[in-house]
Amino acid sequence: MDLIAGRSPCFKPPWRAWRIAPLGAVPGASGGGTLRLRVGYSAGLGMKPLGPRMEAMQARRAAGDPVASLDDLKASLVPVVVVDGRPAAAGWGAIDLPLAEGRHLVEVQSLHSRTWRAVDIAAGKTTRLDYVGVLGEAHRAYATGDLRGVLAGNTGHTLGPRGRLNYFQYLPALSRHRRSVIVAILAMLLCPLVLVAGINLGVLTEHGPVGQAVGFAFLFGIPAAALACWGLRVAWTFLRYNRLRPEAPLPTRPFAPDGALAPVVLDPDGEPPALGHGGAGLLIEARFVKEDLSSEDLARQLDPGQKRIDHRQRKALDRLGELVPIRHRSPVPPPEVILDGTPVGASWTRMWLEVPPGRHLVQALTPASPLPVSTAAGPPETGRTDIEIGPGQVVRVELLVAVTAVPDPREPVLHGWSCRIVEFGPAAAPVRPQAPKADLRGGLRRMWTNRYWDEPVR
Repeated sequence: MDLIAGRSPCFKPPWRAWRIAPLGAVPGASGGGTLRLRVGYSAGLGMKPLGPRMEAMQARRAAGDPVASLDDLKASLVPVVVVDGRPAAAGWGAIDLPLAEGRHLVEVQSLHSRTWRAVDIAAGKTTRLDYVGVLGEAHRAYATGDLRGVLAGNTGHTLGPRGRLNYFQYLPALSRHRRSVIVAILAMLLCPLVLVAGINLGVLTEHGPVGQAVGFAFLFGIPAAALACWGLRVAWTFLRYNRLRPEAPLPTRPFAPDGALAPVVLDPDGEPPALGHGGAGLLIEARFVKEDLSSEDLARQLDPGQKRIDHRQRKALDRLGELVPIRHRSPVPPPEVILDGTPVGASWTRMWLEVPPGRHLVQALTPASPLPVSTAAGPPETGRTDIEIGPGQVVRVELLVAVTAVPDPREPVLHGWSCRIVEFGPAAAPVRPQAPKADLRGGLRRMWTNRYWDEPVR
């Protein structure tokens, strides 16, 4: 399956109504800098053939489903930007965020919470950051980690400095359809032209040194120029897409709540800091995934009196998980994490704490609704786990929360809010394959197909 359809990425909104807009005032400071953030998307392909999707949509319509669509995406994946735990912006496009000098935590929530990065802001300077996420039903497969085989290492999303990506981020961000078939068709059409050019070259070589010079220039100059373009293209790819490394650990004390433990946030691919003598480490990986809404809940986004979605709304639902843009949008609040009775300044990231060796109690509470709820909100769930950490050891605790939020398209309320803990407890660290390097050996075929990479580790 191709990862991306069309000329990706696009840093404009899929529809104008989903243009990026600020959610709140991010506290800046005089003498600070600017974060220039571009939020883009890649056009992910459908996970099923068109025929079965059409049949399923017709069956849903016949059953009276008011929001029958081609795909099964029923949860919003509109990006919501969070800076240092505060809502900053939502939608697609480019936006400038004034920030104080120093390091900041930038999160982008969509269908899931797996995208974040530490960003350095210098006084009077502009830091450029790009986010790209796959649209459509394929986004859920990346969010839940259901991909297998050669695609298992791909993330379906990327957040990093502009022009500095690694292999697994490069694919969802900048890949295009393979153009092998198009190149073959063009080659077939050019065969007659090459034959005519060969005949003309034979005629030119009969007209003395000038004709021979023109003939040899035509014969060898074009292949040499093609090889030079290929070499420059491969070298540019190598220099541009092999430079990204994990960000250094980010201390959260500057924006952690008073009286709470301030964990160190690790890069998604970063390693924990070195432990002190005789110390132990606790690594908490917290993330959420939005659950699909029912047809009844999605129908709340229809206009009053509208009984069935129209063609434009169906396309928006299949690509974005929404029928219409939500006017009052909020990020999913972080969970409440308590370590041995002391609250932790938690976030939907990888949080590292150095603790004394021994037995520890870790508790987690699902977050409360960020907006008023028109009906009774689901009660929060509480999880607890006892862990034993020896000197020099690091124990990883995984927290996965499924979130159901039913938005109102016009009013600042939710028509439903519930969270449930899917996973909570010690877990082995996932094995992440190492990102391959750009293949400088290459070939002319790679110039046309964009395959500049070694095969990823399977």
